[in-house]
Amino acid sequence: MKILSIETTTNFGSIAILQDDIIKKEIFFESSDLAAELVEKLNYVYEEFDYLVVDSGPGSWTGIRLGISFAKGLVLGQIDKIYAVNVFDSIFYSFKDIKAKFLCIIHCSRDIFYYSEFNGRFNYKKSFRIKKIVLKDLLSIIKKRDYILIGPGLINLKELTKLERIKTNYFLSYPRASLNGLVAYKKIKNKIPSARLEPIYGK
Repeated sequence: MKILSIETTTNFGSIAILQDDIIKKEIFFESSDLAAELVEKLNYVYEEFDYLVVDSGPGSWTGIRLGISFAKGLVLGQIDKIYAVNVFDSIFYSFKDIKAKFLCIIHCSRDIFYYSEFNGRFNYKKSFRIKKIVLKDLLSIIKKRDYILIGPGLINLKELTKLERIKTNYFLSYPRASLNGLVAYKKIKNKIPSARLEPIYGK
């Protein structure tokens, strides 16, 4: 199964080519103009594919719309070739073999955030639950529970510097096209339907 995967939910975008569950190529880029970068990079890596994987969010309003629009354009009306995953599926896949508790945080707007929890078990049969929360309540959860904090929303949580004994992992906190593709491959092989091809906006 040949998979082309694109990731545009933050300003750190990526494109990956996978053959089944093997990553053949991945390109990363940081840009305020994701559209221009996508056009350039897709011309470089484009190959025939069985599925095009896209991230439906939550995240950047502009980036998610862009990714889904590009996907629809590339499949030329064959919508069944598009497979959508959400950000939490992608990021938690990095930690699927680690028996620890993670809290993934994504900034929404002002003092509002999205979050999801990983308790050491990755379930391919359904997507991770997406919850919305205000900053005050989010900080309360962080203080009371023993989580490792991850996710692109960490850079918007300046309050973390005031808290003691908080564990974070910034290195694997951003979604990646390759991880989107790996999650999608497993779900497709197990005949699990795609997530809805509709943006989950951060704003």
